[in-house]
Amino acid sequence: MLHTLAVVVYLGGTVFLGAVLIPVVRRRGLEAEGLRIVAAAIRIFHPLSLASLGVLVLTGAGALTPLKETLGPEYVPRLFGVLALKLLLVFVLILVSSYQFFALGPRLLRALPAEGEKPGGDASAEGMQLIQRLQWWSLVAIALGAAIVYLGLRMGRMGS
Repeated sequence: MLHTLAVVVYLGGTVFLGAVLIPVVRRRGLEAEGLRIVAAAIRIFHPLSLASLGVLVLTGAGALTPLKETLGPEYVPRLFGVLALKLLLVFVLILVSSYQFFALGPRLLRALPAEGEKPGGDASAEGMQLIQRLQWWSLVAIALGAAIVYLGLRMGRMGS
């Protein structure tokens, strides 16, 4: 149950950010207001998302124990290929998310103009590039997350 909730929080937030919020802001133009909207969202989303990824890793690892007990010596031959691929994708997802949380997010926050100040041409261009990168990496994270969920469901069926 906790694992599923963490998946919903992580993927739901990532879909909202990369497929809803950023496209709307980009369509309206990346003026200071749009940058502030995205910055406000990532101030909430990035810590919540990071926590949900931690919960996902821990609860996912915990879910393997009963599966190992159930399958016994058949665990490795039946699940190892799917599990190895899933773990590889999880590792890549953590790298992608870390880049978003610890590189793109802070740079976007630093690029924000002060309250009431109009952004200069360079600040707007930098903000646009950062938001485009944030959107692109969010879409990559969505694809990775979907593949990981698929493999997890497949493992569940294989373990039954």
